[in-house]
Amino acid sequence: MKDLKGNISRRTVGHGKEKCAYFFWQGSQSTINEKGASALMTVELDEERGPQIRVVQGKEPAVFLHLFQSSMLIHIGKREDEETNTQGSYKLYCVRGEEPNEGCLVEVPCSLQGLRSRSSLILLNLEKVKKSQAEIIVWHGAKSAPANRKVATVAAHKLQDSRPLEAGLNEDMKVIITEMEEGDESKLFWKALGAKQDDRTSYNCQKDDCKKYEYTPRLFHLTSQSGVFEANELLNPARSEKFFGPFPFLQSDLYNVSQPALFLFDNHTEVYLWQGFWPEEEEEVHYGTGSAKIRWDQDRKLAMETVMEYCKEKNSKNPLEAYIINAGVEPISFTNLFPYWYHRIDVEEINMKEGKRKEDVILVKDVLAQLTKSRYTLEELMERPHPEGVDPKKLEAYLSNEDFEKVLGMSKDDFYLLPSWKQNNIKKEVGLF
Repeated sequence: MKDLKGNISRRTVGHGKEKCAYFFWQGSQSTINEKGASALMTVELDEERGPQIRVVQGKEPAVFLHLFQSSMLIHIGKREDEETNTQGSYKLYCVRGEEPNEGCLVEVPCSLQGLRSRSSLILLNLEKVKKSQAEIIVWHGAKSAPANRKVATVAAHKLQDSRPLEAGLNEDMKVIITEMEEGDESKLFWKALGAKQDDRTSYNCQKDDCKKYEYTPRLFHLTSQSGVFEANELLNPARSEKFFGPFPFLQSDLYNVSQPALFLFDNHTEVYLWQGFWPEEEEEVHYGTGSAKIRWDQDRKLAMETVMEYCKEKNSKNPLEAYIINAGVEPISFTNLFPYWYHRIDVEEINMKEGKRKEDVILVKDVLAQLTKSRYTLEELMERPHPEGVDPKKLEAYLSNEDFEKVLGMSKDDFYLLPSWKQNNIKKEVGLF
């Protein structure tokens, strides 16, 4: 038995008096008004004066999922607005969870991008719905663990028994279940995903990979918002103590925090440093002043040092490689470490303006060496944008003593004895202001 935080409960079943709790679940696309209404309605229903627990989509605790016994479905769109719901004859569901009684199906766009070799998925075929027939296809990725396969099978049978109207089924339908493995899909499967036969270019296919995937990734938020730079580990509230979890984290873990943000993602055989973005409404106000850029560069430098130390701690003899990933231009190898991913075009445009590219393979150690560089030539300091890690308000400080005297006509000691206004005038004359 688990407590509300996902930890193993100290209390045994049947301990103490009977208790009651009220959960109110809020979808990721629900409006502020809808979220407020759900909270108010929960208060009105609470006759036992029990705890009222807010549950956010994707962060459901194990005790909440256990109530549904793997029959919980999350659909795209809204019940009262059919235009927002998935149209057509096929629906694709991501299987979440490792415990057979705590599974959950999350609908994702029915396309090749939704496949994951480390997971199982459910494809609902409604081609013959007018003949009161439907098919539930359980697709198992080549690296899908036994626990995930079992959850998918249990969820498929629950779907077969309940035949919910929201999924396009009804109690009069004949629903059959078909299982298939990655690499042995039917023509109908590829047709449903709108892809050519055996076209696996749109997801990170691992069916020919001989590596074992017996691990659960880890995620840390690297931040100095408290005044001290620290790494805070994120935990999945529905994590299993017995089984490996291939996708414990969501894209929202990265994007739904104050930006720009920094995250360390440990994928067991390699480590990633995810770098966020400057929201456009804040970019001109803060980034353009220089002070925010200096703080950002300082945090990035500390984050990179933390990542390098983390890699050494994991394997001192042969440290893992660490890569930088930029928001909006994440490669498939990174996005497929999450159960589903929605491309943020707005964020891509922001970071593309900064020269970020999806195909770039950037090692943390290379950028860290750049950030810790203390000497530059005048030509390098005149470049725009400035080199990584350079303080734009103190460009002259990066010149060697010889170049400093040659460019500014005096030694560093004599220059810094001058009043600031005179320093600025001299720097303007040589283009270092």
